[in-house]
Amino acid sequence: MKGWWLLVGLMGIGPMLAEANWRGSVLSSPVKTRAVEKSSVERGLSLPRLAQALDSNTQRLTVAPGDTLDRLLRRLGLDVATRAAVVAAMRGEFDPTRLQPGQRVSVASSAAGKPVSVAIERESGVRHVVTLGQRPEARTVRPRADTLAFARKVEVETSLSASLAAAEVPKHFAADLESLLGDILDTGHDVRDGERLRLLWEERRRQDGSRVGRPRLTYAGFGGLGWRLELVWPADQPGMVMLFQDGELQRVLRFPVEGARLTSSFGNRRHPVYGDIRRHDGIDLAAPRGTPVVATGPGRVTFIGWRGGYGRVVEIDHDSGAVSRYTHLSQFAEGLEVGDGVEAGDNLGAVGATGLTTGPNLHYEIRLDDRPIDPLAEGQRIIRGKNTSGDDKMSALVEARTRLLRVMETSISPELAALVSP
Repeated sequence: MKGWWLLVGLMGIGPMLAEANWRGSVLSSPVKTRAVEKSSVERGLSLPRLAQALDSNTQRLTVAPGDTLDRLLRRLGLDVATRAAVVAAMRGEFDPTRLQPGQRVSVASSAAGKPVSVAIERESGVRHVVTLGQRPEARTVRPRADTLAFARKVEVETSLSASLAAAEVPKHFAADLESLLGDILDTGHDVRDGERLRLLWEERRRQDGSRVGRPRLTYAGFGGLGWRLELVWPADQPGMVMLFQDGELQRVLRFPVEGARLTSSFGNRRHPVYGDIRRHDGIDLAAPRGTPVVATGPGRVTFIGWRGGYGRVVEIDHDSGAVSRYTHLSQFAEGLEVGDGVEAGDNLGAVGATGLTTGPNLHYEIRLDDRPIDPLAEGQRIIRGKNTSGDDKMSALVEARTRLLRVMETSISPELAALVSP
């Protein structure tokens, strides 16, 4: 663990942790960001604009908790008969009862003000459209989007989250990094002047430049002349994150839902339904309903079914007394049965909102001898998936470094060049 003391200086949160005594977010105090460099990809981003502007006769409403499609269409001015026809037609492409907060419902009208189409716009960019007429017809329109690489280089003095906010990177990156590194942070070291954070990520963009879905981190590096701590998200291993220190692999983390947002950590918290303080025996990962849920390590399925407030549940025995639990699922993987052997990455089901929950998320637990443990700390050391070879891991690191430099298009110092050389 001695090596991890070095990380504290890079993150710049030692004094803050000592003062806060681990209360609150360790990555949220004020910061002065000295300099932010945008990659040339972003400086020169030139995407074709849409041939036509959005129709000025289109009205949109954002779905709020408790909204129904019928209620939103009524607010948008549709009569009872038209609303009923839209809901009936929409069922052929999308279940209207699965509307989620943040999605949008739109009604496009002719120049004369007559409604001609209704659309449900999902966060992924997919649109379910009903064309009105004598016989309303529904279709699903999937966005045409390109995957683009983006990079940032930030000099951090104190708080990581404030630095990232000042650098205008996607908001959830700070929480992602905190969830990965929270258990290995230590106290007693100040950040040194000029410590750098380098990020590389991917976004899907439409032709008009608008974003489709959530940006995905592929690399994060902390340090000065050389990166002393690095994280790599392999493209061919969904849910896996590799942590390196000084070029040496330290640990491999696996998550049951790729691209999810950590909404609740392990330990005491205010219950989202009852409002009182209770122990939280796992972590909550928010993701759209239907997002695949995968096993985080090899084992054998010991339970599939409904369990009270957990809703639909899958449990896996990983031997040595370790059990992982995946809850609130909307459905189980087809053909999955008790007694089946699974490997890390095997599909178990899909994110849902069954049981006692406020919305679609995965509540994920790891228990050791029936005692709940933190899935992001000791749980990662107890449950291990199929190993990737050492050569493959180093290749992933070198590839990520090289791609970062290519995107940043910066001059390579001798120290930096040594890092990207095989």
